Amino acid sequence: MTRAEIYPNFGKTHLNFWDFIHSVLESLCPKALAMFEKGQGNDLFRYKRSAISYHRLFNRRSNHRFTLIILLIGAVILIIIIKPQSYSDPRALPELSGSLDSDFSTTDLSQLAWKINLNKKINSRTSFYKHEHFTKDALKRNNLIPVTAIVLGWKRTESLKVVVNYISKYPYIKEILIWNNNNGTKLNVEDFKLDNMNVVLNVFNSDENLHDLSKYITCSMAEYDYCYFQDDDWLNLYMDSTYTNFLRNPSLIHSNTMPLIHLEHRRWMFSNADKNLHTGFTWLGCGSFIPRAKVQKFMSQLGYISLPKDHLKVADMYFSLWSNQYPYQLSNPLTPLDQDHGWSSGIDHWSVVYNSDMFERVEETPYYHDRYVRAPCINDKCLFITNIDPFPHPSSVHYANNITNVHEQEAKFNALDFPSNEFWEKHSYHNAVDLDLTTCWNSFKIPKKGDYFGLQFVEPKSYNKVTIVSSKDISNFDASFTVEISSDGYNWKICEKLESSYEAQDYDSIDNIVAMDLDSADIPKSNIITMDFKCFEEENKNNPVSFIKFQATRDFIEPFEICSFILDGLSI
Repeated sequence: MTRAEIYPNFGKTHLNFWDFIHSVLESLCPKALAMFEKGQGNDLFRYKRSAISYHRLFNRRSNHRFTLIILLIGAVILIIIIKPQSYSDPRALPELSGSLDSDFSTTDLSQLAWKINLNKKINSRTSFYKHEHFTKDALKRNNLIPVTAIVLGWKRTESLKVVVNYISKYPYIKEILIWNNNNGTKLNVEDFKLDNMNVVLNVFNSDENLHDLSKYITCSMAEYDYCYFQDDDWLNLYMDSTYTNFLRNPSLIHSNTMPLIHLEHRRWMFSNADKNLHTGFTWLGCGSFIPRAKVQKFMSQLGYISLPKDHLKVADMYFSLWSNQYPYQLSNPLTPLDQDHGWSSGIDHWSVVYNSDMFERVEETPYYHDRYVRAPCINDKCLFITNIDPFPHPSSVHYANNITNVHEQEAKFNALDFPSNEFWEKHSYHNAVDLDLTTCWNSFKIPKKGDYFGLQFVEPKSYNKVTIVSSKDISNFDASFTVEISSDGYNWKICEKLESSYEAQDYDSIDNIVAMDLDSADIPKSNIITMDFKCFEEENKNNPVSFIKFQATRDFIEPFEICSFILDGLSI
């Protein structure tokens, strides 16, 4: 099928992309077209009608056009040239113990070990959120958000089934739309054996591989206002954590990625206050919550910018940058699935011309410097929080009109003080909450009075005792930090410290969570502190809290390290 046959109207009008979408669905996926025309795509067409007035509004801001054009060209080139290296979480692929049949090849053994370990991980995950939280009546009262999951399939059918079965058990995933880009294999709903009868599942088989563009077409057909993007080559084991953070600021793009890729993405942020420029790049396929309105806005942008078909297929390269907002990205290990049959576009992005003013100008809140949620706990029951950011604020690397090459912009970032790859891999945020006493988060920067670290809980609970483990002497911790709790993350209450001891203490098990064996870890007593604290009067002592933080009461003289927490039996 030729390009002209697929989208014959493309290039004729400003809003020709809508004709393109209709043509693609008609030619490649009639089932999706029928769904689109019956009403679930109505919002998309309403958005189309509003695009003209939106374009007029931003024509008044045409003096910003040149700066944004040049910057976005450079950003996309940077993404293509400096492609992140493959990186896997070694803890996700442990060796299989025990004896196996000698006829197995090394590859067979590796695959079997991967499957056994993966099943164990998946089976160990349960959601705090319940199905009854997402009935129509309950949603009117609890401010929770139902979500449509968008899953792309290619030539990794087994991994696709793993992803779909896994995410279906999370109650906030109310609908799953699968877009199968492999025209050599037809998939059906019956191919996916789901235990959860509360989720609606639809499968669309495309006659052509549309790559990334499929995400946005499919999300535009979603029943719900928010989409969850997930590809079939990675598994996000931190669903509840990511969702909990998303609930606080649902208008933003929420993603997660590996620590070293998180570092790379910090280089790919662009700021110019005079031009209202505040944007950044993030990969989306590892598990991201996206407002459907942003997808519709993005498709409207594509309608104004006549990208050739091969560029449309790499839509992920543009989406977050064109939102002109900093994505909210968590840093954590990822679990790899089948990594075969990958794809690289080979597109010459120098040839792309950005000639549109359809970019949001107002920066959404929370502003970048107000974001303190950093990484999910490895058990998916909490998130690590701190206001200490080891990387330069995006505004520290000012985009100026005299920059002619994106590498000049990157050189500005590299000249600043931030962790090396080796340091960050060893001391990134998630090392404080990974159930491993030998790995630690290092603040990198020297903490000052008012700096803090702590936890946000997926399930609010009452806590009255905490043990903190460090790799350094923290015998002065009691005098150097206050203990504070909050129900909303904005209003904080200082707790009264009752008793402290610099050694591990016994905890009662809570929810069958087994505490770490600190005694056998051979940790010096000066590196451990256990504190009892009182936050409420006796009659309210069991009030649940959603946040706890430890705030410095003085300036420090060196960075500190946190290796683990234990709160009333909750080991992280």
